[in-house]
Amino acid sequence: MVAPPELALLATVVRIPPMPRLPLALFVLATGAFSARRAGAQEMDVPVAIQMSVLLKVISFDRQLPLRAPKEVVLGIAFQSGNRASVIARDEVRQAIAAACDGVNGVPIRVEAIDLDGEPVAAALKRRALTHLYVTPLRAADIRALAAATRAARVTTLTGVPSYVARGLAIGVVLRGERPHILVNLDASRLEGADLAAELLKLATIVK
Repeated sequence: MVAPPELALLATVVRIPPMPRLPLALFVLATGAFSARRAGAQEMDVPVAIQMSVLLKVISFDRQLPLRAPKEVVLGIAFQSGNRASVIARDEVRQAIAAACDGVNGVPIRVEAIDLDGEPVAAALKRRALTHLYVTPLRAADIRALAAATRAARVTTLTGVPSYVARGLAIGVVLRGERPHILVNLDASRLEGADLAAELLKLATIVK
């Protein structure tokens, strides 16, 4: 699928082969240890490339995924064009998926960037038919209002900013020791349409 010319800078289509279904615990361990200094933005302590490896694996444990995304996963990236850290994170998400992503249970991924400085999130969620939304570090943003919009649209949120999970986003990644760890706001994930497997929840920290 190729984006129309006028959307070429905002949408990227990535079609990739199936991801091997390794046990989740082994997969997280396989990401290895790393230094928090590599993560970049102050709000995120796990590098984006590793975040995306973990988050895409988490998505594969959503039992509603075959119904929600039978042909493609549509992953939005919420960012602010006036926020340098947010723009960098957007670019790193695109690069991570293009270079290292293995798909989600064999389903291809379409990536779309959403500039919150120029487009209301509720309108973007509806117009772009997203299944998931990755939220970059945002400045002076109302995360609870964003979460309300994703819940209304049944779009599952992902983030590398741990505090956003406590404020209503569904799934995040945080540094524990020297390894990534999964955070799940269980109520938020269910309200956004996900049904995460018990196998995943046993390995995650549940945030309320």
